[in-house]
Amino acid sequence: MELESQIYGAFTGWHGDALFKLTNGQYWQQAEYKYSYRYLYRPNVVISETPGGYEMEVVGMEESIKVRRVSVIESTINGAFEGWSGDTEFHLRNGQVWKQSHYAYWYHYAYAPEIIVYQSSGGHVLMLASDHSQVVRVRRSR
Repeated sequence: MELESQIYGAFTGWHGDALFKLTNGQYWQQAEYKYSYRYLYRPNVVISETPGGYEMEVVGMEESIKVRRVSVIESTINGAFEGWSGDTEFHLRNGQVWKQSHYAYWYHYAYAPEIIVYQSSGGHVLMLASDHSQVVRVRRSR
């Protein structure tokens, strides 16, 4: 299998378990630790199946990286969002309710921001679609 697409929006390189949305709607997550900063806007990518999984090449980066495909829930917070503080519940416009499962604190105000929820190592995480720098572990309560 070989897939050609583009990163949706800005690409900032390899870091931790970075999540990459492609213009075809698929999400892929960095599956090995590498750090290399490089800002590119909507770079072309090629994802190839290898005996050990999948590798993603990004035009403009010197090295490829191992990735895994992830299923993502994209929705919007229903009303005001003020970050998370330990036992925060997130009511989504799609009817789902997710509850913070581990203690973390982050304050950020936004009205009805778009969010992403996906399975990561150790459970699900929630993040703002516009800011991947902060994530919180969650579990679905409804």
